[in-house]
Amino acid sequence: MHRFARTTLALSMLLCPAADVTAQDSLDLLITGGRVYDGRGGPAREAAVGIRGDRMVFVGPVPAGATAKRRIDARGKVVTPGFIDPHTHAYEGLPRLSAERRKNLSSIMQGITTVVLGADGRGPYDVTKVLEASQAAGLGTNTYALVGFGTVRGKVMGNSSAPATAEQLAQMRALIAQAMQEGAYGVGSGLFYVPQTYAATDEVLSVVSAATPFGGVYDTHQRDESSYSIGLLASTREAIRIGCESGLTSNIGHIKALGVDVWGKADSVLNIMRTARARGCKVVGDQYPWTASGTGLSASLMPRWAQAGGRDSLRARASDPAQRARILADMREHLRRRGGDSTLLLIDGNAKAAPYIGKTLKQVADAAGTSAVETALDLVLRGIDMGVASFNMTEADIETFMRDEFIMTSSDGSDGHPRLYATYARKIRRYVLDKPVITMERMVASASGQVAAIYGLTDRGELRAGAFADVLVFDPMAIREEATYTEPRKLASGMDWVIVNGVPAVADGRATGALAGRALRKR
Repeated sequence: MHRFARTTLALSMLLCPAADVTAQDSLDLLITGGRVYDGRGGPAREAAVGIRGDRMVFVGPVPAGATAKRRIDARGKVVTPGFIDPHTHAYEGLPRLSAERRKNLSSIMQGITTVVLGADGRGPYDVTKVLEASQAAGLGTNTYALVGFGTVRGKVMGNSSAPATAEQLAQMRALIAQAMQEGAYGVGSGLFYVPQTYAATDEVLSVVSAATPFGGVYDTHQRDESSYSIGLLASTREAIRIGCESGLTSNIGHIKALGVDVWGKADSVLNIMRTARARGCKVVGDQYPWTASGTGLSASLMPRWAQAGGRDSLRARASDPAQRARILADMREHLRRRGGDSTLLLIDGNAKAAPYIGKTLKQVADAAGTSAVETALDLVLRGIDMGVASFNMTEADIETFMRDEFIMTSSDGSDGHPRLYATYARKIRRYVLDKPVITMERMVASASGQVAAIYGLTDRGELRAGAFADVLVFDPMAIREEATYTEPRKLASGMDWVIVNGVPAVADGRATGALAGRALRKR
């Protein structure tokens, strides 16, 4: 049993003894006959799960005399905690999302019952306002917030590439502290992205340390997952330093070795993390099981110096022959490290992008009669900066990261990439059942109890008396991803029941449309 599992198990036994369930009609839901995985890393066992209201009241034998309003026969199926996605963009835009988006069916149908809000440094600083408005509008899944370093820096400094002044540091720290007081579970950053990339390590550390009195997680899309700037290994050390010196837990979001220059470096990254833990730092990571990353066309190819100040500044630089030549040279190098123009699939964008979606950058460039980088620069300058699926990872590295006990499961779900709809189903189907790379108990723990323990999501992520009733029932032989790179919005199949806070969001394999999710705040 993993270390986090032993700690969580001990606490749950002390705090949540089995409840007395003897009264007539005492249960709202009773799940029987299934193979139960507790979410703490333990093996499957035969047990029933009794639910009253929004809580589980027992996990084990059915108490004598217990009755239920609804029974679920789980014979031949698996029963697990609802999955918790610690790095996704499924709820990005809350509370302004449409009613359909707030149902979050892309998550629900693959068993995700709780999602983060604020990956890549995009989380709110006005946490109370955002979460209260979201709860009032209705949520299909639970959500918890990370305050965004990017949001805060943008609020104080705009797109400036200048170092923060003492006054600006104080303003950013105040916003971080406010958000933590209002219930954020930590701080998210995206140091790969403009304008966050302009912040030096000491600036990030100074701002993030405003969260130290509250505790929590420093979650990051690290500065370099490849060889763009400081390199993958130095970037990993930077991410760990920020978390360790601030006293927060460092979570390296969607951990990977991206691009030909760093293939085979997964072991080196993990060794850096192990060394840091040995000296007392709290270091973890999360991962999605896809060989293609997803990002924007400009983020993947455009040099950061050229983007400083915003799009008008970029246009001005591109109009100057000398600067344009430098931009194109840098773009060619970025394209090389990603594996070439055939590895970038254009997957999403605004209305202007429609003619290009589903084509590779090579196909678009060939049709235009210009080089790949000139074509990409032209698209960006015309305001057609679409999303790309960038095929730049190896199965060997993915499997190496996946086997590590400190790597959680996440989707990094974003529109246009199948991971938004299919990540958890794919991991179970491909890496648990078909290959396999990990066991089912490890898969379940990495997607539920481990995430809850690391982020401090109280009474979530495990099957036990007293915990919130976020519960899945599925046939492992039927679960599979349906979404593909060309049809990325197909819902996953195989989930028979998805229960959120005691309410079925999926019943007998069909979405109910329930909005039983809650906006969670750290206390």
